[in-house]
Amino acid sequence: MSFYETLYIVDPNLENKSLEKTMNEIGKELEKTKSKIINHRVWGKKRLAYSIERQKYGSYILIQFEGGDQQKMIEYDTWMRLNNSVLRHMTVLLNEKPEIYVEEKNPESEGEENNIKESSDNEQLSDQVDTSDSDNNEDSDNEENESDDDKTTELKEAE
Repeated sequence: MSFYETLYIVDPNLENKSLEKTMNEIGKELEKTKSKIINHRVWGKKRLAYSIERQKYGSYILIQFEGGDQQKMIEYDTWMRLNNSVLRHMTVLLNEKPEIYVEEKNPESEGEENNIKESSDNEQLSDQVDTSDSDNNEDSDNEENESDDDKTTELKEAE
């Protein structure tokens, strides 16, 4: 079986509902080719290398699928070119089956209490480090003063 990936760019100003509607339309059109969709996700908004239809930015969407009827894939490609909401698209053949994409959870929403505890632990550690640094600084200051005194004595003797 062949695996493909289509990256398409849509207008970045589309609202979430419009973007989802466009993604659903493209998914339905792809299913007409008897292809099995593996992943279909928004990659993000990015700056375009050159402006397309007066747009400097675009929303990149990635769809990975298992190939179906090749004759209908030509029709799918033509439909993508004629679709007004798609600025550009490109389909490539993949060497191996893509992994199923799982969206990562937002670490900020998980256990804010843990973050507070970690920050207080870090503050305690930094307090310990600061006190040890000040002791070391006093010793180094004394050593610098002694070496300065030695240099002054040597200069006086040289005169």
